[in-house]
Amino acid sequence: MEPGPPIDGGASPLQETGELVARWQRGERSAADELYRRYHPRLNSLLRARLPAGARRLGDTDDLVHDVYLKILGALPRFEMRGISSFWCFARTIALNHVVDAARRHHAIHETGMPESDGVPPAPARGPVGEAIDHESAAAFDRALARVPEPVRSAILLRIELDLDWATIAVECGFPSPDAARVAVKRGLGVIAKEMAGHGETT
Repeated sequence: MEPGPPIDGGASPLQETGELVARWQRGERSAADELYRRYHPRLNSLLRARLPAGARRLGDTDDLVHDVYLKILGALPRFEMRGISSFWCFARTIALNHVVDAARRHHAIHETGMPESDGVPPAPARGPVGEAIDHESAAAFDRALARVPEPVRSAILLRIELDLDWATIAVECGFPSPDAARVAVKRGLGVIAKEMAGHGETT
C-alpha cells in the first residue's frame, strides 16, 4: 500500500481530484486509473475497519475495493464535483452501502449453511474479540458522526480519513483559517467521543 499524503505541509495528490473527475466525465479512461491509485489506500482502510470479520471471507479487501470503485465510476456521470470533501463523501457512501450488502450476503450464506469461503483466505486477524471491537467502534463512530453538523463533519473526514493538511481543509470546508479548521475538528471529535461513550463506547 502506498503511503498517504503528508498530514501537514506539502501539496496533497488528492488536490487534483476535481480535475481527474472532470477528465473521467469527459471520457478519459486514464483518469479512472489515476483516481483509483490515489484513493485505493483510503477505500481499503475504510472497508477493513467496517467489514465484520466473517464477511471478509467473501473476498479479500482489494477485491472489495475494486468492486466499490467500479460502482463509484458507474455513478460518476451523475456526480457534481464541489471539492474533495464532496467526492470523498460520495465515494464513502457507496463504500459503506457495499459493506451493508457484504454483511447481508455473509448472513445469508451463514443461514443457509453454505460454505463461507470463496477460496480466498481471510486476512490475518487479531482474534474475534479484537475484530468485533474494531467493527463496533467504527460503526459507533459513523453513527456519532451523523450528529455533527456540516462543515465540521466533512472537515473531520478530510483530516482522519484522507490526512489532508489544515490549510486545505480550511479552504475545502469554508473555515476562515487553518487554526479555525483545527479547532472545529477538535471540538467535533469531542462531540463524537461523548456520543460514543453514551452508547457504551470507551474513549
